[in-house]
Amino acid sequence: PEAVIINSSHNHSVPLLKVGEPDGSPKSPGEDQVRAIGTEYLDKLRSAAAGLAARLEPVKIEWGVAQEGRFTYNRRGRRPNGQMYFMREEDRQLRPADYTGLIDQDAAVVLLTGKKGPVGAIAFYTGHPVTAYKPENPISFGEWPQVAGEILSAHLGGVPVAFLQGCAGDINSKFLLTGTVEQSREFGGYLGESFIKAVVFRKPSQRTDLRLQRQTVDIPLAPYPDQASLERSIAELDEFIRRCRAGDDDALYVVGLNYTRELSPPYRAIQMEGVRKWYTNALEIQKAGKTGEVPKALPLETVVARIGDIGFVGMPFESFVRTGLKIKHNTPLPFVLTCGYTDGGNGYIPDATACNDLDYMGGNYRYRIGRPPYRAPGADAMADAAIVILKDFAR
Repeated sequence: PEAVIINSSHNHSVPLLKVGEPDGSPKSPGEDQVRAIGTEYLDKLRSAAAGLAARLEPVKIEWGVAQEGRFTYNRRGRRPNGQMYFMREEDRQLRPADYTGLIDQDAAVVLLTGKKGPVGAIAFYTGHPVTAYKPENPISFGEWPQVAGEILSAHLGGVPVAFLQGCAGDINSKFLLTGTVEQSREFGGYLGESFIKAVVFRKPSQRTDLRLQRQTVDIPLAPYPDQASLERSIAELDEFIRRCRAGDDDALYVVGLNYTRELSPPYRAIQMEGVRKWYTNALEIQKAGKTGEVPKALPLETVVARIGDIGFVGMPFESFVRTGLKIKHNTPLPFVLTCGYTDGGNGYIPDATACNDLDYMGGNYRYRIGRPPYRAPGADAMADAAIVILKDFAR
């Protein structure tokens, strides 16, 4: 089991599948159907996995990288006063048409080829698949990772393609909350085209072995804000929630967060009620004099591997692009698949440059009651640990 790695594309437009028996809590609309789909999915996954051992065969490892920068952008903007904010579609439209900010354009493919041809491929790219995403009017759609994977699979004769999501914590696909399925399919076409280019210009791996290691890393945590600061934030939230419940479409800014009119005021109120619970919980800790009991670090496990010449790093949270690029730029392997969304979900954990920011990504700990703020180096602590392992694997 410790050699099984689960990586999510982080597609926002898929059902939250459930398995097992109901826990007795009130059922949500459509829960029985979702549970049936989840059970069917898990049954078929088990069935597929059970047959793998009998189908093992030696493979040649090849890999290639193309560049794809046509449909993603860095969504962390900075205002003239230095404050960070979530750059949504209307904000991106104010930038030059070719704006991307700091992104990871690598569209990589690791090809596994047996005696009779390709038997599978691992495809990698970095970006939130949110082009067709509508949180208040959701659909079920594989978004551009699935479209690109199907294009690559067809090019390779129909073999399975695994999609690995990169460090996309601050990288969006264009048209967030305003896009369509057709636009997402178009982006999938771009990415599929780039994956095929990566295959065409692939290189053979000089190594043929596989190495894998797991390691627990402590992500540093900072103290909670002081009591007066928490009380001011709660008052600010209360006023924001009141305005949203009253239907005020101009209620767009609160405790460092910014909203878009694409989300209705009632939806904004519900989200901020959850954030308010973080502040009231922190205030209770302050008033009870229990700040000394607050943890100083969050222990999380990274999984690091080498597939022939190609490195892999999986992190159980939404890692920012700088964290992924740090790993890539500081290892001797020719390429590293730097992935968030792996073996667990712990929300956004910022890189060292973003730990003091209060925008949606940098201050996302407030969506998790009991989670203190992060302290530098933040997620880069896991990057540093992964780099050490990768250097050892490269020997």
